[in-house]
This record gives sequence, C-alpha cells and structure tokens, in this order.
Amino acid sequence: MMFYVGQASSLSLLIVTAAASLSAQTLAGLVLSETPALDSSPTLAAWRNQHPSEQLKAAAYDNEYESQGLWCAASVADVALSGGVKATRTALFYLPARKPGDALPARQDPALIQQCRLLTLWYEVPDPGLFQSISAELSTSLGAAEEPSRFKRPDGDWGSGNWSPYLVWERPNRRIVLAVDPGGGQPVPDPKAEKRLLVIARASQAPRGLSFDWNGEAPKDHPSLKPCAFDDGHNNWQDGLIRSAEKVHAHLIIARAYSAKLLLTYPGIDLDGANRPTDPAALRRNAIAHYRSFLAENPKAPDAGIAWREAWRLLAGLPPSPTHFACTD
Repeated sequence: MMFYVGQASSLSLLIVTAAASLSAQTLAGLVLSETPALDSSPTLAAWRNQHPSEQLKAAAYDNEYESQGLWCAASVADVALSGGVKATRTALFYLPARKPGDALPARQDPALIQQCRLLTLWYEVPDPGLFQSISAELSTSLGAAEEPSRFKRPDGDWGSGNWSPYLVWERPNRRIVLAVDPGGGQPVPDPKAEKRLLVIARASQAPRGLSFDWNGEAPKDHPSLKPCAFDDGHNNWQDGLIRSAEKVHAHLIIARAYSAKLLLTYPGIDLDGANRPTDPAALRRNAIAHYRSFLAENPKAPDAGIAWREAWRLLAGLPPSPTHFACTD
C-alpha cells in the first residue's frame, strides 16, 4: 500500500513541478520549448492524449488565421507565464500527408479527424509592449531575424500587411513570425480593437495561401464549365453548372460545385445573395461520390491531389475548402 501512496505522491509532485515550471516561463521560452513538436507532427489523437485539458476547436471560417480553411481542428490552451503574462496558444492540425496510391477512406467517419497532424502553433498575448524582450530572447536562440516589407511577407495571413513591427526567423524545417497586430485580425485595422502580440510557428509542410483557380476543365469543343457562365446575378451558379457538367461526366467540376454549395450551409459564410441550401448531408454525399469517380478515372491527373484532399475532408465531416474565383466582363 505504501508503494501506491508513494507513487501517487511522486506523480502529484511531478504535476506541481511541471505547472510551476510552465508558469515561470516567458512567452519566448514557451515557444522554444513547444516548436520542436512541429518536427514530429503528432496526430491530433496523440496531442489530445498529452494535453487532455485543452479546448478542442472545430474547423470553421472567420477573418482570422487560416481563412483559406485548410485545417482540421485546433487545440487551444490558456497559459499563465512569468510576470503574470497571460497567453493563448492554439495548436492547429491539418490533413495527413497523402502518399502516391493512397486510397480514400471507405466511408464517412468523423473519427478520421484524429489522424490530422500538427503543423502550426499560434500564440497570442494582449500586450504588444513585450515585443522587444521576446524578440531579444528568440534571437538569442534562433539568430538574427529578417524584417520583410508588407509586400513580401511569405505567409499571407489575413490582415498581416498591417502588422508592425514584423519579424521572421526562416529555417529549412520551420518559420517563426513575431508581430504586433494593431487591428484584431481585420484587413483594415479596427481602431477600437485591442492590439495584440503574435508568435506564429509553422512547419515547412503547413499549407499557405489562397488559390483562385477553378479546378477542372470542360472537354475540348464543349461550352465553358466555369462558374461565371452559370451565375444568375445572385451567386446561384452551382445547379446550372452541375446540370451542364453531368452531360459530359466532368466529375471534378461536379464535385467542386456540390462542395461550393455545401459551403453555403456553414455559419460565417457570406451568401452574397445566394440561396442557403437545406440538404447538406446529400450535398456532401454527392460531392464525395464525384470526387471518387474522378480519382478512379484520373489517378495521376494534376488535380488528383486536390481532389483527394477535398474528398478526405468531406469524409471526415469537415467543411469543404473555400472556392475562389473572379468573374470579369
């Protein structure tokens, strides 16, 4: 019995010691202690086993980091640091890497999200006055930082053109950004918003940027199968495109159109005049079926990787990635 009592006491001591150590850390110290995890890219399941008290945030759309909607889930922790500093750390998880020949999951299963892997750590502190001390501490370990102009910032974060100051430590396996956001994550700074200090650490594999390409082309000598050719002036183009694409079995285009229609059922999406669909489950099933058909017929096509990624997201119950295109006269 004494063995178990002693073991429990030792475990309690370890927990108290770990908590004290964490609270004694600076933000830079926390960043430097956690970013090595980006090299091993643990799955969400493994991370949750090690961080069971953190809040799990489902994939969603907002005008914030990852507005392109490529992440699976986020694990959020509120951390007390030295000097009474309070920080929020968000660990972001992305789809598992696809290898050539990998088959899609056999069926829809929300548990697939547990396979997503850590590729980004995002830290936020409501005290921009810490910028110099954090910069100095990071530089001691990482060396000198670059200070790119607002037009040469590599990650394309929402509103980051207004972040100032802005420093980057670039390494072969990861990139760390330290910046002050003056406007609360908005493309035009909100004068009423609190300034915040950000540290963003990304693995080199983390997907970045917005794609404005419409994947999939119509067969030769067939009328255009671009969304703009079917717009009714109210952003309701999906049904017309689907009907036309079905005539030539353009599975990727059909799948993308169903996905775009499914996107309109999510909170936070601007309908821009479009009608909100009422059958998201059917839209998801139809999109998955056409992605599968495209991949079966075109396993080595240039768009196969994108089709696999989008189908996997839908099979895992995730939102589809946003569709970006522009219509011109």
